[in-house]
Amino acid sequence: MRLLLAVILLAAVAAALEVRDWNDRPLGYGTVAVYDEEGRLVALSYVVRGDLLYGVPWRGGFTLRVAWGVASLEEVASGRVIWVYDSAVSRDVVELGAPTSGKIRTWVYPITITIREKDGKPLAGCYVRVVDAMTGGRWLQLFTYTASDGSVSLFQAPATDYNVDVFCDGYLVASAKFSVQRGAPSTAWNFEVTVDYITAVKVSNTP
Repeated sequence: MRLLLAVILLAAVAAALEVRDWNDRPLGYGTVAVYDEEGRLVALSYVVRGDLLYGVPWRGGFTLRVAWGVASLEEVASGRVIWVYDSAVSRDVVELGAPTSGKIRTWVYPITITIREKDGKPLAGCYVRVVDAMTGGRWLQLFTYTASDGSVSLFQAPATDYNVDVFCDGYLVASAKFSVQRGAPSTAWNFEVTVDYITAVKVSNTP
């Protein structure tokens, strides 16, 4: 009975855990995985608007990881996910918080991509496709048109590699790659894709 009570209390503590992005906003969706001392997966839960959907057990020696998006058990087991927090990584605990603190942040940021011509003029009304490079869009995909300033934005995006294609007037005019790094000190990431009409593509990071 005492053991059962301890497990219930541990689960209750984990259930109260808030999961946030780098800027301390509620994480839209995520998958929480808990591993025991032997590295075996012992619990799986999901994050919805910053809160755990189900409580998970926790004790000293356990490891808690957060993956971007809603991942299946098979995807978590295979490791084909984008991890945005790992309590086994000391930097994550120091910079993002410990599972026992009641709140952790994640390596998830807002991103703005601006499409410009070679002379610097923003390209408005162009169709932009952004996907995560790992899966080609399983974990993140954005299909939208550039605003009057040539930009498209993502409210939350995990630290990983991305591919971006730009279509203007129905033609593919640029393809580029960019990366969002874990541990970046900026509050947001800003990227520029310079279109020289297929002859040249430049991606620059200006956090």
